[in-house]
Amino acid sequence: MRSLTFDEQMELNRSAYAQVHDQIQQAGPGQFAAIAAGRLVAILGDFDSAVAAIQSLSPVPDHYLVFPTDSEPVFDVVDSFWGVCR
Repeated sequence: MRSLTFDEQMELNRSAYAQVHDQIQQAGPGQFAAIAAGRLVAILGDFDSAVAAIQSLSPVPDHYLVFPTDSEPVFDVVDSFWGVCR
């Protein structure tokens, strides 16, 4: 089975966010949502814990989202040098 590209992972995560948006909003402020691999991985009380939840996945995805539950995630890629570094 082939690995998904960064862009494919981003689209999966965008779709997952649309599906779990209400659940994330219900968590209230002061929490951080972590989305990866097309699913909500965790809602935790601090940014570092949410990132750690992502980093515990195997393999660690190239694209993931960690954001405050009272904000919208950013899907736009500002700079990506990933293809250049490989």
